[in-house]
Amino acid sequence: MADQWFVLELNPEPWAIGPVGVARKNGKMIPYVGRNQQLDAYKEAVKEALGPVEMLTGKVDITFFFWRVRSEYSTPQARTHRKHEADATNMQKATEDALQDLLYKNDKDNVHVESYVVEQGPDVTPRVVIRVREAGPFNPDLIPLHVWNQIEDTDSLDGGPSDNVWRGPDAF
Repeated sequence: MADQWFVLELNPEPWAIGPVGVARKNGKMIPYVGRNQQLDAYKEAVKEALGPVEMLTGKVDITFFFWRVRSEYSTPQARTHRKHEADATNMQKATEDALQDLLYKNDKDNVHVESYVVEQGPDVTPRVVIRVREAGPFNPDLIPLHVWNQIEDTDSLDGGPSDNVWRGPDAF
């Protein structure tokens, strides 16, 4: 399948935990994590900006490009504040989550994910660009031979390969 590209004219949000608290139930204190309202709003904005699309099935390869506005505002005490700079990982996670049940059923099927923070600042035009496609088979040539040699050396230390170690390029 060919690459599909989507340009969403919205400000990417970084993933963040919701409010944490404790509630009493049957006489016991039960901790909870509530919904993050900002992430919920972002998820809805992604759904609206994406519009109706055909959902991919199978394994997915996805790349994100982020342009993020870092708004500045002043307080009554004449202090200037700016939104924090967000890291690529948290914007990627929030956007990946927002695309579940839209572009793909579940983000556990995303076998290759990468992201680029193109620009962040107060004068940036907000945008999320997404390139998505069905993932092909793993290419062992992506891992250099000297790394495969290190993996094989590690395997020989404990008497052989374990279930969670690559067997080297010849195993494919």
